[in-house]
Amino acid sequence: MTNRKHFLDNLRTFGVLMLLPQHTFMLFNNWGESWYIHSADLLVPSIIKSFNSFWMMPLLFTIAGVSSRYALAKRSAGGYVRERVSKLLVPLIFGLLLIVPVQPFIAGLFWNGHAGFFDSFTKLTDLRGYDGAFTTGQMWFLLYLFVIAMVSLPFMRLYMKKGKGTLGGGVPLIALALMGFLPLLGRMIFDLSGISPTEYLAYFLLGYFFLSDEAVLLKLERYRFVLLGFSVIGFAETILTERFFNEGICREFFTCFHIMALLGLSKRYLNFSNKLTGYLSKSSFGVYMFHQSWIVVVAFFVLKFIDVPVLQILMILPLSIAFTFLTNEGLKRLPPFRWMFALKK
Repeated sequence: MTNRKHFLDNLRTFGVLMLLPQHTFMLFNNWGESWYIHSADLLVPSIIKSFNSFWMMPLLFTIAGVSSRYALAKRSAGGYVRERVSKLLVPLIFGLLLIVPVQPFIAGLFWNGHAGFFDSFTKLTDLRGYDGAFTTGQMWFLLYLFVIAMVSLPFMRLYMKKGKGTLGGGVPLIALALMGFLPLLGRMIFDLSGISPTEYLAYFLLGYFFLSDEAVLLKLERYRFVLLGFSVIGFAETILTERFFNEGICREFFTCFHIMALLGLSKRYLNFSNKLTGYLSKSSFGVYMFHQSWIVVVAFFVLKFIDVPVLQILMILPLSIAFTFLTNEGLKRLPPFRWMFALKK
């Protein structure tokens, strides 16, 4: 169980890299969400953004749960906590102080024509920051994951001390899919500005107790195309009957099928390592930290000079990618910033 699972690294990298087009397309959503900047209402970017929203963050929390299973097999509880502090809590604090504030600042300039630099620290509204107030920005993921890991740790350790394996070995595939009820229940219990910590807690625990089981992973690999088919059908049904961002049962089933399909597909086709995957895997955390701020900044200036939405996308996306990777490359070479943002050299 301690052998490196390259497919998890590659799948995590894929999920993080997809955030670049994901947040670029937020500029063009057609469901009325202002975001920090808005260009035009476009159907295709909205559909892609909606599709990705169903599975992207649930996948990252699920992978974090699976990875915690392997981490606790090699580390003590104290070692696990220290690692989470250095990899999540420290970059969360410095990210909120140094990376995120530019986003509500730009939002204030774009929507109101003026902005106070300290509004992002002193003005509090709905935590999204689209109006220039305080926001956690993309750092909400680090905050939620740190809290979830700490809350889950006593239960994970207790289960391991009993000498038990994972819960998923003998569970039928359909039963795993039905566990989509758990994230749905979590979302019904507690929701904060549209992001439910208890929903993501459910995905984390599903990853830890069930989807880290080798027998389950083999099942997912075997039925990968069946699972993918169900996930596509679920998304199509949601689009046709309930529009984007459906909050009902269909969404959770689609999400669970899609996560299981991606795990099965990646185990089959992405379980390898080379120089490119190694580089991207090491860079993925830095990409997550820096990408959204660069998208907002780049978009603010691009929209000033280019009026055609398609050309805006063709400028914003590659420039944001370039600035994001350049920032990661530069800061990871400086020890203080490498520590502050948990960058890998």
